[in-house]
Amino acid sequence: MVLVTRILIGAAGLLFVVLALGFWFNTTGSAADVGLIDLNLNGKATVRADMAGYFIVGGGIALYSAIKQNAAYLWPTLLLLAAAFVGRTLTLILDGATLESIPPMVIEAVLIALILYAQRNWNKEA
Repeated sequence: MVLVTRILIGAAGLLFVVLALGFWFNTTGSAADVGLIDLNLNGKATVRADMAGYFIVGGGIALYSAIKQNAAYLWPTLLLLAAAFVGRTLTLILDGATLESIPPMVIEAVLIALILYAQRNWNKEA
């Protein structure tokens, strides 16, 4: 099971890095994919800084941790995912839900569970 979680967390980390590159170099298209449209220059800068920053840091750390099989490195990724999940939960409470709001929350919840599993089990079998 450790190998499976390493592969899943590593794949998620790689995907996050690819998403960050999209936010850096295909800013308008990537932002539109997540519901942000008609960005002005400040909006593009914010997407490149904040969105890409979230994904490059969280993904890079997850990928590195999976390669090294050391879950101690996963705390920043766990905190980023938990903060995102809280933000989405607030949106559900304050603004309501749509079908599009559920899949990202499921992904975040699964990744949080995988990271918690990793923190409990990886270093025991390293």
